[in-house]
Amino acid sequence: MNLKPTATNIILRVAQNLKNKNFAMYKDNVEVLTQAQFVEGSIDDDVSLMEHPLESGAVITDHEVFNPNKGSLSILLDDEDQSSLSELNEYYKSGTALTIKAKGEMFPNMVICAKPFRVSADHFNKTLYSLSFRAVQVADTQYVKMNTDQVKNPKDSSTLKLGQKSPQQL
Repeated sequence: MNLKPTATNIILRVAQNLKNKNFAMYKDNVEVLTQAQFVEGSIDDDVSLMEHPLESGAVITDHEVFNPNKGSLSILLDDEDQSSLSELNEYYKSGTALTIKAKGEMFPNMVICAKPFRVSADHFNKTLYSLSFRAVQVADTQYVKMNTDQVKNPKDSSTLKLGQKSPQQL
């Protein structure tokens, strides 16, 4: 009899029941997938540096751009727990924005972009999901109509009801 899978599951259950969770997922400030056992995870919180070459061959870096956060979580779901699996599939298919807690940091607007899974004898009746997340940014655009007299340059005012115009040479 192989005790390795049994010991692994016992350790995972004890670790999951500890009050200080390393990872958790929230939707609208309510914890979700509470039955999932978080095995491990990682968060990529990085920037891109804008570099420009000079004629002398030197390179200057003048600013940085924060990249959208990316991350991955490995979770175990009990094969009999259909409600957690349905909940996970709903978040994945609908693109629901979740908040991921990793240690003490919170990462909002994270969407599940992949959810491959692996079935193994090491985890008895559980399935190991390797969830990938990416932060999304949503732009809220607004249209504000301006009267012709409010436009600084009259050429930029509305062309409504003026018919087609030929382009002008500058």
